Amino acid sequence: MRKRWLLLMSFVAVIMIKGYSQNERAISIEDAISIALNENRTLQSANFDRQIASKSKWETITNYLPKLNFEASWVDNLKLNTVLLPGIMFGQPPGTYIPVQFGVEHQVNWSIKTQQLIFSAPLLVAIQLAEESKKLTELGYLRTENEVRTTVKTFYSSILILEQTRSIIEKNIQNLTSVKEKTKAMYELGMAQSTDVDQIDIAIAGLENSLSGLARNIELSINMLRFNLGMDSTTTLKLTSTIDQLINEQQIAELMVSSFIADNNVDFQLLKEQEELARLGLLKEKSDVLPTLAGFYNYSKNGQGNELSELRWFPSSMFGLSLSVPLFAGTQNYTQISKAKLSYEKAKYTTETVREQLLIQEKQLRFNLKNAYENYLSQKKNIDLAERVYRNIESKYLQGVASSLNLTQANTDYLKAESNFISACMELITAKHNLEKLLYQKQ
Repeated sequence: MRKRWLLLMSFVAVIMIKGYSQNERAISIEDAISIALNENRTLQSANFDRQIASKSKWETITNYLPKLNFEASWVDNLKLNTVLLPGIMFGQPPGTYIPVQFGVEHQVNWSIKTQQLIFSAPLLVAIQLAEESKKLTELGYLRTENEVRTTVKTFYSSILILEQTRSIIEKNIQNLTSVKEKTKAMYELGMAQSTDVDQIDIAIAGLENSLSGLARNIELSINMLRFNLGMDSTTTLKLTSTIDQLINEQQIAELMVSSFIADNNVDFQLLKEQEELARLGLLKEKSDVLPTLAGFYNYSKNGQGNELSELRWFPSSMFGLSLSVPLFAGTQNYTQISKAKLSYEKAKYTTETVREQLLIQEKQLRFNLKNAYENYLSQKKNIDLAERVYRNIESKYLQGVASSLNLTQANTDYLKAESNFISACMELITAKHNLEKLLYQKQ
């Protein structure tokens, strides 16, 4: 019985481990971006906007297509209308009236009516507006796509930076714990003081508190990354890219010399589309004073008789043109045109202003990337120097030449160098991502 129980427990454990492993996703930074472009909720919402804009465009175009209607009616005159006619019409004495019923009991009518809009300036402008609105949503999608890329890169790199920081602190704790054990042994031999052990304990306690805060920040960043990837909260992520791969010094060198054309920037293209919409808005207000011309054709048949099976049919048809000319609407049209013109001028001014701002931003982001890269190289050298100094002080401390105060100070300096290097990595990655975001354009 006990063997069966152990066998069952082993089977359950295997299933749980298998399920856990299946729920784990190993992803590189390229995988994360690819997943986000397919699953990100904000991007999917933007895609719906694209589809809606496309339908709206065709909805506007259909107003220029022919309209065809079929109508049919049947009337049963249960009691025919009676009219009194002068009797003199039928040879009766003057002053007499004869009741006469007009019409038949059954009347059936059917007709086909078609109408074709020939010219409508407001509708032509509306079609152009719908087309520009579609382009605007396409650019909005590209902008959202660019923001999603940057957001995923940011959270991915943040997790790597935080995990690297945690690894450094854990390594430092292990090293200080080893030094503490050696210090205890020295204290027991009378070669060290109890305060030496206490100082190392304080340093270890401070590092352990830092670990707790880091664990919370890592979990928060992982949750945000999962959300942006459209993944379930139970999915375990294993990041396979490294900090060095995210930095990629070759890419940095290429970014530093890459060209920038403001007109290719997605944000600038959005403003240009808004400027075009403002121009079409002005054109629409002007077109409202133009005439509208439409053509129509109707064909109908009217059946009459006292029995449905014995109806007599009489066809009729007509063709014509209808013209509508707006003559006077007070000063409303003039006011609307003046308002639309001001909106268009403002849109043009805003576009040119943003162009200049983008050129300034591009120079600033290149400057930031250059400074961040130089700081990264500097901190990389400093960390090697700080580690050598710490190892030297640690060796002297174990030999009894240096004090515990010297050791903890050297350890603090080493941790500060590590922290500065990690901060420099994050600063460099952020500067790189910001410049990539500015240079992003439709492929």
